[in-house]
Amino acid sequence: MAAPHPSKQDALAAPWFAQALQRHRAGDLNAAEPLYQQALKLAPKHFDALHMLGVLHAQRGEPALAAPLITQALQQQAHDVAALNNLAGVLNLLHRFEEALDCFDRLLTLQPDNADAHTSRADALRGLERHAESLAAAHQALKLKPDLLRARIAQANALRRLNRFDEALTSLDRVLEQRAEYPEALNDRANVLFDLRRFDDALHALDAALALRPRYAEALFNRANCLRASGRCEEALAAYDALLLLQPEHAEALNNRGAACETLGRFEEAIASYQRARQVEPQHVMAHLNEGLCHLLQGDLERGWPLYQWRWQAPEARLNDRPLPAPRWDGQTSLAGRSILLLSEQGLGDCLQFCRYARQLEALGARVVLETWPPLASLLARAEGVAEIVLRDEARPTADYCVPLLDLPGLLGSTLENLPPPAPLTADLSRRQYWRDMLGKIAASQHPRIGLVFSGNPRHSNDHKRSIALAKLQTLLEHPANWLCLQPEIRESDLQAFAISGLSDLRTELTDFEETAALISELDLVITVDSSVAHLAASLGCPTWLMLPAKPDWRWLLERADSPWYPAMRLFRQTVPDDWSSVLEEISAVLPSFIAELRPPAAAAS
Repeated sequence: MAAPHPSKQDALAAPWFAQALQRHRAGDLNAAEPLYQQALKLAPKHFDALHMLGVLHAQRGEPALAAPLITQALQQQAHDVAALNNLAGVLNLLHRFEEALDCFDRLLTLQPDNADAHTSRADALRGLERHAESLAAAHQALKLKPDLLRARIAQANALRRLNRFDEALTSLDRVLEQRAEYPEALNDRANVLFDLRRFDDALHALDAALALRPRYAEALFNRANCLRASGRCEEALAAYDALLLLQPEHAEALNNRGAACETLGRFEEAIASYQRARQVEPQHVMAHLNEGLCHLLQGDLERGWPLYQWRWQAPEARLNDRPLPAPRWDGQTSLAGRSILLLSEQGLGDCLQFCRYARQLEALGARVVLETWPPLASLLARAEGVAEIVLRDEARPTADYCVPLLDLPGLLGSTLENLPPPAPLTADLSRRQYWRDMLGKIAASQHPRIGLVFSGNPRHSNDHKRSIALAKLQTLLEHPANWLCLQPEIRESDLQAFAISGLSDLRTELTDFEETAALISELDLVITVDSSVAHLAASLGCPTWLMLPAKPDWRWLLERADSPWYPAMRLFRQTVPDDWSSVLEEISAVLPSFIAELRPPAAAAS
């Protein structure tokens, strides 16, 4: 029998569709679904049934089921504005932002004055991290419809991503003035406050959002993150667990829960959370990486190095900014007679710490080229095993192989028992003589010469944990010594304390690491926070006392007062998170004996 004519199919499906639509509009989605399906059995290409069944799934929070149905509907009527809008919105939910953007562009060709479409287009552009364009789309929506609150929120979200936080708060406050009970606006306001590290204010906004919508998953997640960031990790764990009761497969919550457990020293529980996140989302970069870092922190390098490889896939990884210039060395292929380029990928301190592996590669027969940054170039050109230096912003030389610098410990089988010693760096002799003469003029000969670093790179993600306000160190500076500041920059917040600290101000002299290395080589001791100077001083063999937060970077391990990476280093650790008093008390207790051993009293006259 011949298939019925399409119009006859539609006629057969019409009553089923009408009943489905009636139930749908009444809010009875469970009753509407089988009626739509029956209509589609009779007319598989029924535009309205395909479209509305897709809308039904979207309303249920099932965008993956909605997208193919609305796509099929648009194959029947490609220019239907409502279907284009609904498909684009579903694609946004699925984070298929390029496809969503294409839908919105098609829709706006048909309806250029559709403010809602401009708003959702702004959301898609934000998802693509095209934040300036997202802001422009939100502005266009508000130009067309100034009272569209959703567009005002899109504007605020774009401003936040452009780090225009005060303007973002102003936009959200305007929304909340018009509609005080708006959970999404309260949640987004909390995000801005979180970025500003105003955690109490962020929590207040999130609590208000959750009072309106207790099962609001995004607000529950943000609240847990806020508690963790403010150091309230026990409460954060409870908040993550509350969210996971609602959404057991929330990979981000599982990952962040692991981080909270780590902060509390509950490492096995942290690893279990990371592993669960990996099971839920096998390509979750940070869950793999965080588990690896947790193993490394505990000294389990064998389990840590393979997972540490996942850092390559992090969006912010510096390895991702340009293609690899040569085949990546696998740790097994012979390097005899070959050249290998070591790629610097993280901070200056990492380059100082891991350039030690150049000697091992040279011993394997390789000619080693080290990529680094200008402040380190002349110093590392004298490092053992390094045949050539190339600056990171320059064209890379031809090489047989390349390897990211921090891959080498894993590829070469490093454990705590067989770590190679630091690269024995040496300062330029003429610069050392300059500093010897300089210190002879500014330093009292009867006192030791101690270099101090109290703050690191302010752009480092953990800077607020590892840097110390100079005012807190004033009692330390009262010990009899020639105290010299080894920082080329002083933060504005520290300038007043610096002016009365008694520290020698050498900022104009410390132009690069060559100068800093020469100065350190004339010192008796360096006391520093976790910064690149710590690696430099310890590599030069200068006694280095490192002040660490309660949860340190993985390379400093746990509890121990020494470092297997640096024989010249002694570690002083916080006993209470964010409280430096125990560190300063311990240093003050041992500093007098260090000074006494360094400058023994003259023998009594006979």
